[in-house]
Amino acid sequence: MKLFLAFVLLGVAFGQEWNLIWEDDFDSLDPTKWEHEVTAWGGGNGEFQVYTPDSENSYVRDGMLFIKPTLLPENINPATGEPFGEAFLYEGTLDLEELYGYCTDEDPNNCRRTGQDANIQPTMSARLRTYQRFSFGRGRAEIRAKMPRGDWLWPAMWLLPEDWVYGGWPMSGEIDIVEIIGNEDLKFADSGEDIGIQKMGSTTHWGASPEQNRYYLTLAHRMNYEQDFSNYFHDYVIEWDENSIRWYLDGEFILSVPDPPVNEQPGFNFFDFGSPWSEGTSNPWQGASPMAPFDQDFHFILNVAVGGVGGYIPDNVINRGNNDLYGKPWSNSESQIDAMWRLWGTRDRWHWTWEGEDAAMQVDYVRVYEQA
Repeated sequence: MKLFLAFVLLGVAFGQEWNLIWEDDFDSLDPTKWEHEVTAWGGGNGEFQVYTPDSENSYVRDGMLFIKPTLLPENINPATGEPFGEAFLYEGTLDLEELYGYCTDEDPNNCRRTGQDANIQPTMSARLRTYQRFSFGRGRAEIRAKMPRGDWLWPAMWLLPEDWVYGGWPMSGEIDIVEIIGNEDLKFADSGEDIGIQKMGSTTHWGASPEQNRYYLTLAHRMNYEQDFSNYFHDYVIEWDENSIRWYLDGEFILSVPDPPVNEQPGFNFFDFGSPWSEGTSNPWQGASPMAPFDQDFHFILNVAVGGVGGYIPDNVINRGNNDLYGKPWSNSESQIDAMWRLWGTRDRWHWTWEGEDAAMQVDYVRVYEQA
């Protein structure tokens, strides 16, 4: 009945027929649909969490998926059955394959960290993906979710290529359905603009090299003060065809990539759109379709990160009324290791903002349709 109602309501609402081809209503955490990434890498943004399948960090209840960050010393060490404890950060060995049975990272340095090297991240979270389980390259994707609230949290719902046809990131693309910063009262210091839970962002990442990422050409933000993104559920939608990808928030159109769509721009291609490039830059999408790199299949990723030095959480900010006590503890010019230890050293100033399941991403459902 749930499938039938979803199909009928969608057809009525949008005046066209869509066929439901994949969904998860999270009656369970289905390993045939989702894989837990297990890695201590911290991503390309130098984040401060370890991703594991620990049930404290990801679980389902009453048809809802929860992704909840924690302090690593408070998590249970699978080898001992007791909490890791703070001393583990300084003296322990975090061997993810030994502790959790596998590591999804190809770099062994991201599968094993030691306190002696001071590179064990102090927080733990979860990152789930549909890689090698489900991917799509056309259709309509819907996610109903509530973002986490808590200082220095960085939740995201996004897509990466199933096969990196055009090369490594960002040459093969990335589609960000929604990202926010979890701080309740975070502003740019110069303008006073709110950039915490009242603001969401959507974009694509693409470029001829990592240093030439052109995400800023396809970036959109929306503000919501009455029903912010951490205290309320919202509907996040993308529609994707051979001419464009379009984003909707609670039914309101917010972004098209490209804009106008390909069929209204004869000769369009992303290489020309992103020009100028550095001298000698070759076109990774030469000979491909006008939508390349967004003409391939992508898979879902749902995660809650903590901090990072990549710049998504900027330096020039004031937090909680410009009280120095609650200011951003690290600088993006620091190394990942130095920055995460600054965060850890000030945990009494921010960890109290991670209040129970309010600090969790809560996902009601994920659905994908194809046009009939």
